[in-house]
Order: sequence, then C-alpha cells, then structure tokens
Amino acid sequence: MGLDIGADDYIVKPFSPQEVMARVRCILRRANPAGSVEKKLRAKDLLLDLESGAVFVGERNVPVTKKEFETLAFFLQNQNQVFSREQLLNNIWGVDYDGDARAVDQHIKRLRAKLDSVEHDGWKISTVFGAGYKFES
Repeated sequence: MGLDIGADDYIVKPFSPQEVMARVRCILRRANPAGSVEKKLRAKDLLLDLESGAVFVGERNVPVTKKEFETLAFFLQNQNQVFSREQLLNNIWGVDYDGDARAVDQHIKRLRAKLDSVEHDGWKISTVFGAGYKFES
C-alpha cells in the first residue's frame, strides 16, 4: 500500500486562519471517519480538553485565555521541539498578525505564571536562549 501524497484541497489567498482550521478538521474527519480523534491532550499531570477548552493541572482547573489554550495545545502536539517567536506567531496568531514578535514573550510569561500557580512536576515551557521556546515533559 503506497502513500497518498496528492493534493486534497486548495485555498485561494487571502485566507483566514479559521478557514484553514475548518478545512484541516474536515480532512481529519474524512481520514478518521470512526470519530476516534483524540479530544484530550496530556503531558503527565497537565490535561487539555479540546472540546471544552479547559486546562487541568492534576485535579485543578486553570483558567486560561483562548490564545493561551491554543499555545498549550500547539506545544503539547509538538513536545520537545523548539519554536522561534515568529513560528509561534505564525502557528498560533496566524500569518497575517501585525504585532510585535516580542508579544510572544509576554504571552508565555503570563501562561507560565498561571500554570506555575499550581504545583506540578515533570513538564515545563522552557526558554531556549537565542532560539525560542519549547514544551518539555
């Protein structure tokens, strides 16, 4: 059985990140018709519920903003990979974001403060000096 690497969809510019995500979800549904797409992401005692948008550290619910949730989901789907500020902006805020890349630093700082308000062990969002950030578990 060979790999199917053909084009499945095409998006005409300009496009919105919401349109891209909707098309990705549609392709994933077709690829997995049984509906067994994982609805939770986990790293040790950190749990993200993709349906409700809730974040739990152990048994405690940690309230986060939508972008903080999207950042955590991105990190958990790409654990131990380093991402530059620009890569995070493109993947989370979208390629048409006009703000300063340093906004990522403040965003990560607030997210860390929320997560670190609950005792946890075995995972963290690390700064890789000169390169960016990564989620380690």
